[in-house]
Amino acid sequence: MMKRFIVFAVLFNLYVLSSGVQAAGIDDVLSKARKEGEAVMLELGSVGCMPCEKMKPVMEKLRTNYKGKLEVFFVDVKKDRDSAQRFGVYIIPTQVFLDKSGKEIHRHIGYYGYEEIVPVLKKAGI
Repeated sequence: MMKRFIVFAVLFNLYVLSSGVQAAGIDDVLSKARKEGEAVMLELGSVGCMPCEKMKPVMEKLRTNYKGKLEVFFVDVKKDRDSAQRFGVYIIPTQVFLDKSGKEIHRHIGYYGYEEIVPVLKKAGI
């Protein structure tokens, strides 16, 4: 079972790292989301962090269910320390939710289940 998880985690990381969104950079993602009128969820974490790894299926479900309304973006704080500092992240994972104008509307530290996130999005009108 653990072998399958490791294989899945490695393949998923390769997928995320090879996607155009990851390569674009955080400023490009935020700018694109503002132009398209989308809210943003930033997942600030690190590859190999167990709670961060547990967030990956949650992020995928959000991407699928809120396509066109919510941009979900993973930031590896080990590789992008400037973004961690910019968003005041000292503990990972940290989720930062931004409204359509880029203003922070919610923040959470630690694993954040899909069922817990949905009411936050509804409250924000997303």
